[in-house]
Amino acid sequence: MKHIEIGYNITNDPNFLDKQNAITPELARKLVQFHKLALEGKKSGVRKLLDAIEKYPKNPQLKNYLSVLYAQIGDTKKMSDTNKWIISEHPDYLFGKLNLANAHYLNQDFEKMPEVLGEAMDIKAMYPERDTFHVNEVVSFLKCAVLYYTAIDDIEQAEIRYEIMQELAPDSTDTKMALNQLFAARMKASQKRFEEEQKSNITVKTKQQEINTITKSPNFINQEIEWLYSNGLYIEEEKLNKILSLPEDSLIQDLELVLHDSINRFNHFNKLVEEGQWNEEKMNFVVHAIYLLGELKASKSVDTMLYALSQSNEYLELYIGDFITAMIWEPLYKIAITNVEVLEACKQFMFKPGVDAFARTNISDMISQLALHHPERRDEALDWYADVIQFYLNSDIEDNIIDSELTALIICDIIDIKGIELLPIIEKLFDKKVVSIDICGDWQEVKKDFKKPRNFDKKRDILSIAERYEQVVTTWAGYKEDQEDYSQLYHDHFLNSTAIPIKADFKVGRNDPCPCGSGKKHKKCCLNN
Repeated sequence: MKHIEIGYNITNDPNFLDKQNAITPELARKLVQFHKLALEGKKSGVRKLLDAIEKYPKNPQLKNYLSVLYAQIGDTKKMSDTNKWIISEHPDYLFGKLNLANAHYLNQDFEKMPEVLGEAMDIKAMYPERDTFHVNEVVSFLKCAVLYYTAIDDIEQAEIRYEIMQELAPDSTDTKMALNQLFAARMKASQKRFEEEQKSNITVKTKQQEINTITKSPNFINQEIEWLYSNGLYIEEEKLNKILSLPEDSLIQDLELVLHDSINRFNHFNKLVEEGQWNEEKMNFVVHAIYLLGELKASKSVDTMLYALSQSNEYLELYIGDFITAMIWEPLYKIAITNVEVLEACKQFMFKPGVDAFARTNISDMISQLALHHPERRDEALDWYADVIQFYLNSDIEDNIIDSELTALIICDIIDIKGIELLPIIEKLFDKKVVSIDICGDWQEVKKDFKKPRNFDKKRDILSIAERYEQVVTTWAGYKEDQEDYSQLYHDHFLNSTAIPIKADFKVGRNDPCPCGSGKKHKKCCLNN
């Protein structure tokens, strides 16, 4: 981390504050014991601390420990009175002022905190006569400043102070608490940006799902296809290989029939979910069919695959769910690398009105991966993107084709392949105000991104169906049995914190802003990491 100039000296000498705090050698030997007494939070400790204060009246730390003890046992009135006592008898004692500022913070009287700590929120400004501070003083002060700035939504100032804490004491409890508050503040700011942008964003409205009363399963040529309806992603590789070894023509016919069946019996399967009978083992047949068609490089089935992807949001949520943003590009890629006509079919899919933005994002992902894996086809990919963008520029909002999030994600894919040649036409998308800047940034940021060197390879692994399933069930949330529940960890961490000014719901939905603060939807960012 870069060194940060702060304008004063910092020491970690444990005896630095002894004279200022009237710490005699005798008291120094007892302070650790008194500190432990305060943290134990037993009422019996009050009398012991009061006796010590009577014996060492000039020492402010003992009164500070008494304040901590009252906080531990939940006596906020006596805690507040003790804090006022500290400031009255020891007006220059920093931790007394921090106690008062923290009390204002916990009471959400944020406007009172600068009255205690100074408008500049700078320790040197509070004590201009001092040139040296103990590291504990600085870190504790900075933590309080971070709490204040996150509470008033000034994340930039909070970040500046957190960086100093990180450089001075990266393992400090105060530094970790400051990071937690920054995390919550970023979430809050991200949510606010998301809500504001949603007011101006253009969103495609998908069609209503066609409902019928079919409940009977179709008759397949190959009975092994029934396995797809009773095996989730944990399906044995042996079964996948057995299916792939079936006669190709009849297998492709059956797999297309699976996709049509998912549409024809949507009402049937949707009712099962509504009645609480959803079973992952019986609901992955659409993903299976698409992936198997990809393994077969079934170019003639692309229209059927795209027809399935053009269904309603309800359909996509029911059968494909979060896979729509992470997996479906791969089988399309396997088909496209062997058949140029597939790219044209996919382009036409991008022009289709009423199609979910994330269904179409898969196509853009596939094109960018095609260019990254096959640099000789980069120009072909750029021409494809240029045609798509031009079509959107020529479209009206009422056509129900343009989607702000989709255009932003397409721009991200073009950045990944460093398609700087398309900057002029991309600028026109910004001029038309059809780009979600919360995803890719504004025009100035996008221009800079094209010139930045890649920090890591954007090329994704191309895996077999068995390898991909193995990767999903061993790494994705909801599959890996020993995976920690990060939402609960965040929740527990904040509940155990002594400072909770920002109330956050840590059950993050797939369409909510990602808690990492990127601004992207959770499903397009960290959901499956």
